[in-house]
Amino acid sequence: MIFKQALSPKGETTDLKNPAPWFMKMFGHESASGEKVTVNSALAIPTVYRCVNIKSNAIAMLPFQMYKRTSKGREREKNHIVSKLLENRPNPYQSPFKFKHLTETHRNTWGNAYININWGADGRPKELWLLNPANTDPVVDVKTNELWYYTTLPNGEYVRIGHGDIIHLTTLSTDGLKGKPPIQVARESIGSSQAAQKFKGKFYRHGASNSGVLKVPGMLNPEAKDVVRSEWEKANTGLNNAQRIAILDAGLEFQSISMPLKDAQFVESMKFDKSEIATMFDIPLHMVNELDRATHSNIEHENLSLIMFTLSPNLKQYEEEFSYVCFSEREQKRYYLKFNLESLLRADKKTQAEYYQIMLDKGVYNINEVRELEDKNAIEGGDKHRVDLNHVSLDIADDYQLGKAGLKGGEGNEED
Repeated sequence: MIFKQALSPKGETTDLKNPAPWFMKMFGHESASGEKVTVNSALAIPTVYRCVNIKSNAIAMLPFQMYKRTSKGREREKNHIVSKLLENRPNPYQSPFKFKHLTETHRNTWGNAYININWGADGRPKELWLLNPANTDPVVDVKTNELWYYTTLPNGEYVRIGHGDIIHLTTLSTDGLKGKPPIQVARESIGSSQAAQKFKGKFYRHGASNSGVLKVPGMLNPEAKDVVRSEWEKANTGLNNAQRIAILDAGLEFQSISMPLKDAQFVESMKFDKSEIATMFDIPLHMVNELDRATHSNIEHENLSLIMFTLSPNLKQYEEEFSYVCFSEREQKRYYLKFNLESLLRADKKTQAEYYQIMLDKGVYNINEVRELEDKNAIEGGDKHRVDLNHVSLDIADDYQLGKAGLKGGEGNEED
C-alpha cells in the first residue's frame, strides 16, 4: 500500500485498510456521502462553526475566579499567582478570553484540550500553554501505571510530559482517558452538509437547472460530441446564463435528467443536518437559526437549558481539573476556583430589578453588592444588610405581634 511505510511520531506503521488514529487525524474519515471529514473541513460548515463558537464564546466571556475559604464563608483571592494567570494573563501571548476560547475550541473540535503548565521556581504555575491536540496523545504505561502525554512541540521536538504538568479537558469519553470528538461522532451529518454545499455550488455554477442530455438524430463521432458539449456548456452554464432561452439546431433535443431542489426535498435535508449537528453539540436549534418551532417562551427555556445542561457540566470540569493540577494538596484545602455565571443569568432590566429587590429585602445582598454587579461604585453605608420588617425570626414572632397590638406577653391579659 502507498502508506504502508508511513510512520507516526511513535514509529507505528499504517495503511489505508487499517489506518492508525494519527493518520485519521491528519487525513480525516470518509463519510457515506464520500466526503472526507476533518476538523478544518467541518469548521467550513456554518452550523458546526456556529455551534463551536457559541460554546467557546460563552465560556470565554465568564470570569474564572479564585476564592479563599474563611471562617465567615469565602472571599475573593486576587493576589495568588493562579488568580493572576486566570484573570490577567495566562501566558505572554494570550488574554484570558483568547485562552479560554481556544481551550474550548480544542475541546469541541478534537474532543480534548491539553494545557501544559510551566512551573516557576517557587513550585507554583508561572505560565499556561495550550498544546496542539492533533499532535498530543495520552498514554498509560502498563508497567508503572503512570499516565504520560506524548506531543510534538512547535519546533518539531517530540517529548513526553508527565500528567502532573498537564490540565486535560475532554468531551464525552468511553475510556475515561480521552474524549470523543463531536465532529467524529457527527461525521455523517457533517459529510452530508459538505456534499450539499458542493452540490449547491455546482448547481448555481451550471445555471441552476440545465443538467441533462442532448439528443441528436443519427451518430456523432467523438470530435463532434466534444464540440456540441462544449458549445452547449458555454452558452447555458453559469449564473449569467441562468433562465436564458437555449436555441437548438441541427435536430438537437434537450432532455433534462436533473432532480429539482424542491423535488429532492433539498431544503428539508439541509435542515435535518443542521438539527443533527446542533444536537450533537448540545446547542438549542434557535441559536443556529432554526426557528420553525421557536416561540418566546420555549426560547427562554432553551437558553436556561443551555446554561444548566450544556455549559454548567463543562464549567465544573474546568474548575475541578484546574484546581487539582494548579494547587498543591495543602492549597486545595484553602483555595478553590469558580466561574461567575452572573453575566449569563442576567435577564432584562425589569426582571433584573425585581430580582435585586427581592434579594435586598431578604438580606441576601446589600446595596453595594448590587451596585458591584451593575459595575457601579460603592456608596457610604451600603455594606449593611437590611431585611423587610414584616419578616422576623420564629422565636420572637409572638412577642413581635403582641408588641404591635400594644400588649406585652400575657401581662396585658392578666390586667384585663
